[in-house]
Amino acid sequence: MHKITSSRRAFLQVALAAPFVMKAGRSLAATPVKFSFSAPFDGSNAMYLMADQMGWYKEAGLECQFDAGGGSGEAATRTGSGVYDGGTVDINNVAEFNSKNPTAEIRAVYMAYFKSPLCVASLAKSGINKPSDLAGKTIGAAAPDGAYRLFSTYAKTTSIDAAAVKWNMVGLQLREAVLAGGSADAILGFDSTMYFGLVKAGIASADIKFMYYADAGLDLYGNAIVLSKKFRTTNPEAAKAFVAVSARAYQASMADPKATIAALKAFQPLINADLEEEKLRWLIKNQFTTPETQKNGLGSVDSARLSKSMEAVAAGFGLPSVPKAEDLFDPSFLPSAELRKLPA
Repeated sequence: MHKITSSRRAFLQVALAAPFVMKAGRSLAATPVKFSFSAPFDGSNAMYLMADQMGWYKEAGLECQFDAGGGSGEAATRTGSGVYDGGTVDINNVAEFNSKNPTAEIRAVYMAYFKSPLCVASLAKSGINKPSDLAGKTIGAAAPDGAYRLFSTYAKTTSIDAAAVKWNMVGLQLREAVLAGGSADAILGFDSTMYFGLVKAGIASADIKFMYYADAGLDLYGNAIVLSKKFRTTNPEAAKAFVAVSARAYQASMADPKATIAALKAFQPLINADLEEEKLRWLIKNQFTTPETQKNGLGSVDSARLSKSMEAVAAGFGLPSVPKAEDLFDPSFLPSAELRKLPA
């Protein structure tokens, strides 16, 4: 595997030096960790690849395998099955998965997205300016995606007749193409993923429009590090080490996005580095940096906010009961406040 340049490595090592965990693990055989992203390899998960290339996981006694994914639903299933030790999963998908698979008991252990990026994306020419304009329109969506799974709640909240919407169901990687190509009037998903996918497809940024679920009152958390029951219970020290290294990686990605994307480029040479850096900077601005994280740092959640959001999730997913915050998020795996604070 190619490496980050020495100058970038030196910066990250000096600027983000941190006391480490699992010291005993260094003298033992490395613990294998299989981890699934909810998206293809891109700016949203480049921090993990950077930390791996820097040797941070190895220093903590871990040997990690990172795999691309096709949505939060897929990452939740991979983790819940026990085939994967963890993944990046929208916590709302965690609620649905656990409701349907109560013995799986997957848990979010580190929150990364603090403002829901779920939204409806359209182009200016579609004439979609408010939720009611979706009536009679064709929407492109990926079945495992959280935005699609929660559309019924968004429709109810905004008084949309969901039955009046037509669907073009596609794979996650084809979603932006159906909007750019005219096979859909709108698409559902994360704002940054759709925005950069559309820009990559040649759509001018000024022509891209969003209607956020949050603007309809759905104050939801988003993606988190989620761990399997088996990994948490049979090797909790390794699980804590993984979260601690990943927290350090999030800090590093915020301190130097360019170095982080350089690691992604080394791993996936065909990516557009400029576009992926812009995507990461989008996430830093809109997801990682909020009043909540400025006060409490990344990783933790407000239990009252999470509990309130689950009322909407339960209604949207048709869950038999409202999930409890403690059945979704386990704070015992959170690293120190020093590793979770936003870089200055």
